[in-house]
Amino acid sequence: MNRAGICRLALVIGAVVALSGCVPTVTVQNNTKIPVRVVVSNPGGGAETFSPSPGESSNGDLAPGAYTVTVIPDTDWTSYATQSRQALNDQLANSQNLTGPQLLAVVQRLKDLAARMDQMQKSAGAGASCGGSVTEDSAATATISIGADGKLVIGCK
Repeated sequence: MNRAGICRLALVIGAVVALSGCVPTVTVQNNTKIPVRVVVSNPGGGAETFSPSPGESSNGDLAPGAYTVTVIPDTDWTSYATQSRQALNDQLANSQNLTGPQLLAVVQRLKDLAARMDQMQKSAGAGASCGGSVTEDSAATATISIGADGKLVIGCK
């Protein structure tokens, strides 16, 4: 590659790096103990769906302007939890095949599963939304939690 080609390549790389920093981003933080689905939408950029695990976050890009973030409980997890509970109950039905520590582990898993399912049922059908506006050089954060009434709560900044 000749010197002019190298200079053009350097200019293109510089332009790409400069432009990549100009896209607003959104971080969705799930501070709950249940899986959720989150839809981030804005008029200029369509919609994007995230599924941050409990205690985790997901990131994405936004188009500049107004945005809305909507959170709902993840119904796929409810189906999985129901199947898991059935499998654990089947193990308990045949407890003669389990050692003492195995039996305690099954009972503990059932208790943990029941607590999560209870929280999921309390928040069922209780989606929450928030919104805001971003510019080319800003970022948005949506934080999901469970309110005192057991319903999903979301805050945007």
